[in-house]
Amino acid sequence: MGKWNNFFLQKMGVGVNNAPYSVCESVATWGVFCKKIPFKVFDKVKAPAKRSWYDEDGDDEYIPTGGLKLEAYTMKVEFGCKKIAVNNSFGSVSVDDVRAKVGKFLEYLKTSGMMNMYSSHTRIGRQNVRLESVGESGTWVTEDDGTEYLVFEVTFKVNDPNTDIKLA
Repeated sequence: MGKWNNFFLQKMGVGVNNAPYSVCESVATWGVFCKKIPFKVFDKVKAPAKRSWYDEDGDDEYIPTGGLKLEAYTMKVEFGCKKIAVNNSFGSVSVDDVRAKVGKFLEYLKTSGMMNMYSSHTRIGRQNVRLESVGESGTWVTEDDGTEYLVFEVTFKVNDPNTDIKLA
């Protein structure tokens, strides 16, 4: 399975008494690990506004002051949740808890609306991120020592591809 990484999420906006929502670390909060996350500094630039004249070669493009702007993008992240506890070092959960833990994690993503997210592995954080979709099925993976994991994929939509944040 390799190294599991911490993944931080925070609902955007304010909660009770106008205080910011607390940062949730995926292992401590749900027993869910980040298994695989792309190292995306950004994806694509937006196509500049352009006009093509039929009586001229080429076209005219408008580049905004400050340069080209970035497109929003989607990012597929692979998560896992331990099925059988070999040791308790990574918040291991029992067979009966896997579905509940993953369900609570997905419910948080679904009900949070816009979020901040940060990966301790890539050290990339983004704001204005939301749940795009959840993979159609998970996969049970068994290691040589008998440890089993449920591995599943979540796709996020990154609406602000430029602002880098850090959550801890």
